[in-house]
Amino acid sequence: MNPTVVLVHGAMHTPWIFDPLRERLAAHGVDSLAVQLPSSNPDSAAAQGLSDDVAVLRAAVEAVEGPVVLAAHSYGGVPATWVAAEADRVVELVYIAAFALEPGTSMLEWMGGDFPPTWIHSPDGLAVKAGDPEESIFSGVAPDVTAEAVKRLNWQGLRAFTEELGAAPNGLPRTYIVATKDPALPPGVQEQWAARGTRTVRVASGHSPHLSHPDEVAAVLADAAARAGHGT
Repeated sequence: MNPTVVLVHGAMHTPWIFDPLRERLAAHGVDSLAVQLPSSNPDSAAAQGLSDDVAVLRAAVEAVEGPVVLAAHSYGGVPATWVAAEADRVVELVYIAAFALEPGTSMLEWMGGDFPPTWIHSPDGLAVKAGDPEESIFSGVAPDVTAEAVKRLNWQGLRAFTEELGAAPNGLPRTYIVATKDPALPPGVQEQWAARGTRTVRVASGHSPHLSHPDEVAAVLADAAARAGHGT
């Protein structure tokens, strides 16, 4: 059975962010689905945490028939890493300019204990949102796509940043797509994480290569699916 690519969005996003990428994957003959993480919600009081994301993502992976290539962007790399450690049907993990933390580490710890000064805190104190997404998250993305993406950004629950990563896979093939022009997640950090994996692909992109370079990202994911389909 051919693998399905399960896509995991970053903080504040929704599955919509992967629509262009999924169109390219379909053209490659690759099935895909994108999961809504409960840590991202338009209602700050309803935005949940990392453990909730892991539970939802694990259920989505387990509902897929056959093998899964798990592909995650940005914060999505944290729940994806955890699920990949526990779900037998995940055959490859692909990081798209994503966080590849060590178990026992939280996002907030990695960030030095505080959020960027431009970020906005919700009035109830339960969630945050990037204050400069055009420059940080969507640099290099077409202006019309950026405008639509910014409109769709949600609040991100604080527990997504304070809860620690519970597990990481050992021996699982891992591909890292390094965004070499990323202003949000330093490319040098991405290179360090990529060096621990199996394959590294570099894309001359900002923080959202799935939007600015969807053909290149789709080709990487299609190759991962093909490898898994052939058992290599």
